[in-house]
Amino acid sequence: MQKIVKQGRYKYSDIQYEKIIIVEQDWDELYEEGYSDFVPNLNDKGLVYFIHFSDYWLNEYGNISSRSISIPFLSEKDALKYASLNVNGLSWDKLDLEKLLSISQKLPHRGKLLIA
Repeated sequence: MQKIVKQGRYKYSDIQYEKIIIVEQDWDELYEEGYSDFVPNLNDKGLVYFIHFSDYWLNEYGNISSRSISIPFLSEKDALKYASLNVNGLSWDKLDLEKLLSISQKLPHRGKLLIA
């Protein structure tokens, strides 16, 4: 399961803004993709949060991917705090429900993309 819980824009350069999303999911992709030898980073509810920077898409497994991803966070609050302290020109949007619904219909596995 993956769920976009926040979506917005941040200042990438003096003249360019890029997309930013916070994704809640029930699996640690850094662990499952072999980037971490430690136990998966999941909170007591079995969830982890990642910040995705710039454009995002569904990869060949139907999971949200992006050009850059943050370290894992154990709560949405921690991810939001990190973003507010470390990301320039950050502003959060209301989620575009129509776009997210169209994405959720294309997911081939891991359940459906849920909307907060």
